[in-house]
Amino acid sequence: MDLKVKIKTMVETTDDIPAMPQIWMKIRDMTQHLNISAPGIAKEILKDQGMTTRILKVANSATYAGYNQRVTTVTNAIVLLGFNEVRNVVVGYAVYEMLAKLKKNNHFNFKEFWVHSLATGVAARMLAESVQYRNSEEAFVAGLLHDVGKLVISQLMPKEYDSVLLRIRGGMDNLEAENEILHVDHQVIGAWVAERWHFPEVLVRAVSQHHRCELEERQKSRSRIVDIIAVANEMVHLIFSSGAKNKMKDAMFCQSNAQSLLSISRERWSHIIRNLATNVRSNIEEYNLKDSDIDSLLTTLEEDDCEKLQSEKLYKEMNHELSEKVQELSVLNDFSAALLDVENFKQVQTLLLENIYRGIAFSRILLFVPVKNNRLDATAGFGADIEKCVGKSSIKISEGGVIAKCFSDGTVINVLNAASHLFSDVVSQHELNLLRCSSFACVPLTAKDKVLGVIVVDNHVAEAPVSDQRLSAVVTFCNQASLALKKLI
Repeated sequence: MDLKVKIKTMVETTDDIPAMPQIWMKIRDMTQHLNISAPGIAKEILKDQGMTTRILKVANSATYAGYNQRVTTVTNAIVLLGFNEVRNVVVGYAVYEMLAKLKKNNHFNFKEFWVHSLATGVAARMLAESVQYRNSEEAFVAGLLHDVGKLVISQLMPKEYDSVLLRIRGGMDNLEAENEILHVDHQVIGAWVAERWHFPEVLVRAVSQHHRCELEERQKSRSRIVDIIAVANEMVHLIFSSGAKNKMKDAMFCQSNAQSLLSISRERWSHIIRNLATNVRSNIEEYNLKDSDIDSLLTTLEEDDCEKLQSEKLYKEMNHELSEKVQELSVLNDFSAALLDVENFKQVQTLLLENIYRGIAFSRILLFVPVKNNRLDATAGFGADIEKCVGKSSIKISEGGVIAKCFSDGTVINVLNAASHLFSDVVSQHELNLLRCSSFACVPLTAKDKVLGVIVVDNHVAEAPVSDQRLSAVVTFCNQASLALKKLI
């Protein structure tokens, strides 16, 4: 039997993985019914002292009750939190109960694992609140649970997992070592465990993808909780680690991910990092940890480290922007010179697309030109997935949409996010199907007050909005092309 299949079968059938507490199953079922009342749920929660304490603590946190209100009954706590949040609090408590029973492998450092899991949950909650994620307690539970696959496989196959740990200590990447020995990594195993425990799909997804495998470095996941847990995991590895050899390099990588994946500023990232250890300490008592457990692993960035990091990051960004501008101006100069020798529209459009793609950092650039039957066809382009668009994408002008509007009105349009209420009514579903990107910009190519085509640019891989600076550069290139076209028309 293939080892991966064997492990999956073990996870699904073994008695070595304890069953979920009955209170989780009851609360899960009760909160899924519309006719259930808060007092009915409170009656079940009051049967468990630990759960009662946890519910009241969450309800009295600043996130929910504020500083001037005190919640003293479980019923009022449930009304304040809502059924979804109550379900997350219950599952978080249940996760702790389950993980605490899985400590059979003496070679596995459960205390260190538990500090990391709790800290990731705390960091995920802080990040979720910072980006206004709909449910911060859900993020906490996902962080608490994200590495459960490591713990489970260390108990089910201790000898094999010892071989994994040996390779990791020798410098091998965690996932690489697991796949070499087990033919599967802890993310997949964790997802199997979460499914066995009947956890919500959002938690299964966070567990199974928190290392963002198969995603580009700056590409956002379709599930926001995945990116939150990924960044939280990096932050915890940064401040709770035994060594600080590459601390500044790792910090810059983590900060960059927080900015690109979650749009968190440098200042906000630094604030979370500085307060993470303190927030973890405020949670340790109810999870059977002590200050000494935290201190033994803590390598928090000092104040001057954070300031140095921000200075280095700012310098790096300024230098990058300056390099981009020099590249853009150099290409624009070459483009302007080359336009002096063009003889037809085809040559102009080829030069234009090539130079925009070479001079400005976009993942993709497309040219739509008018054809028969009142349509715009994608006739040329460069970049990601271009073969799926050029010669295959056509837009009927009368059916509307941003590209058609850009052509009809001759105006520049920047779609920051097609899902936003500001753009959802103007971007057509047909355009989204063609471009497979929710953020893009359209620039008309004109000559003698006539629109000859539409340039569409986007950051297709990263799905980041087109910045005003880069959009302005595209307009500049198009204006240069327009001067040449005036002589040809």
